[in-house]
Order: sequence, then C-alpha cells, then structure tokens
Amino acid sequence: MMISSPRQPGNDIHVYLNPLVEYLKMLWADGVETFDVFASKTFTMRAMLFCTINDFPAYGNLSGYSVKGHNACHICEENTIDHQLKYRRKTVYTRHRRFLQSNHPYRRLKKAFNGHQENDDAPIPLNDFQIHEKVNKIHHIFGKTPKKSSAMSPWKKQSIFFDLSYWSKLEVRHYIDVMHVEKNVCDSLIGTLLNIQGKTKDGVNARLDLLEMNIREDLVPREVGKRTYLPPACYTMSRQEKISFCLCLKSVKVPQGYSSNIKILVSRLNATIVTDGYSWNFSKKMFD
Repeated sequence: MMISSPRQPGNDIHVYLNPLVEYLKMLWADGVETFDVFASKTFTMRAMLFCTINDFPAYGNLSGYSVKGHNACHICEENTIDHQLKYRRKTVYTRHRRFLQSNHPYRRLKKAFNGHQENDDAPIPLNDFQIHEKVNKIHHIFGKTPKKSSAMSPWKKQSIFFDLSYWSKLEVRHYIDVMHVEKNVCDSLIGTLLNIQGKTKDGVNARLDLLEMNIREDLVPREVGKRTYLPPACYTMSRQEKISFCLCLKSVKVPQGYSSNIKILVSRLNATIVTDGYSWNFSKKMFD
C-alpha cells in the first residue's frame, strides 16, 4: 500500500485500509484456494490479522485512542497522572512505580524519586468487551470535512479493524515496535551521558523543572558570576570516562547478525561517535 502525500493521513488512514479489511474478511470467512506443493493438492486457506506492529503515533491512528495530552496512557485512561513542565513546556507522565509489585523496594524510596512512597495499585486495563463498548457508539466522519472533537474522551473513533468478527475478542491488538523505542531511548541516554548539545535531556530548564517539582534540590542551577553552573549528577561523566566509553564501543564484538557493526561508527583517533548524521566529538588532546 502506497500513500503518496507529504503528510500522513492520520485518523483518515482508515480510508486506505478499507480494501485491506475487505480482503481480510474474505480470508477469514471464505478462504482462498491454495495449492500445497508438498502434498500435491489444493486446500482452502484461511487467515486472520493477529496484531499490528507500529510506533506510538501510528498506534493512536490505528486504534482510535489519543496518544497525546493528559490521558495519553491507554492503560490508565482517565487515571493517567501527568504533569505540565513549567520551563520545558512539555507534558510528562509520572508515578510509574504503581506498576511494580506491591513489595518492590523502589516503592519505598523517596529521595530517589518524587519524595514520596508509592502505595497505590496499578490501574486495571480494560478488557475486550469494555473497549468495544467505548468505541461502538463513536461516530467519526473520515476525509477532509469539519470534525467535532470529543474532548471529554480520549477515544476519537472506532478502529476499522473492529469490522473483523474476531478483532474484539483479541487480548492484545496493537504492539509497539521495539526498534523505535530502543532507538529513541538510546539516543536520549547517549546524548545525556555524553552531554551532547541538542541531544541531552539535562539542561538549565530541566533542572529548574526539578526545583519547581521539589525534586533533587541538590541539582538546582547556581549562578556563578555571569555563568550558570549545573551541579554534576550521578550520571555525569568526566572527559576520561567519555573517552573510555568511546573506546569500549570501538572494541566491542557481537555475534554475527546480532546488530550492526558499531565499530565503524567510532573513531579511535578522535574519540568520535557518528550516528544519524551527528558527530559526537571529543578533542584529540582529551584522548591523548
């Protein structure tokens, strides 16, 4: 399926999925005549759509659930605990320790998290019947027409896959692509550890947000003359540690087919890591 447009169709992707759903209905109900080469005979083959694998924004388009704003978690829904950052102007989601076991030691830690113990239980996900009841009465007009947004509910439409007779009975319908999650998390971790400008998640605004939330007061920015000093955190690396990290990536060996050859992305002479067009440099004097 090709969608020729500079912009993604968003929720209107169901218009493109209509022919696919018709084929899936035929495969499940009637099947298609298929030739078995090994047995040298034909048989009626039936197939079903087991799940979709996509990144998080595409999950919102396919499922009909809004993955932005205050209720972005499809497990918690109205019980999603969010916080609007004052300085970074982003919505963040907190209190993930609710999903740990009741006796997990992280639940009792205060200083390492938000200054409070976590005693609440994790929200109970909706079952297949409850989800189908929520979306069954939603009326959504596809195409370039004025739309009335239902701001009170995070569900925006009924997924076209519910036209499949078995879709509402599946326990898990949409999977998040691990590749996208790993790539984004890895970029954020590497950028923060190596303090790469434009890539790091740690900065003045992030530290001010911590102060506004009464978290990690020891990391509050300090004014030293005309400059702003950021106290080092537990993950702050020295120059020599950054170089050692680059050398570790340069010498790493992985089984064939396990991952790409990361050694070719690291320059041993300049202690440089190159990925996605970015060059993460450390001076030759530092390496020497």
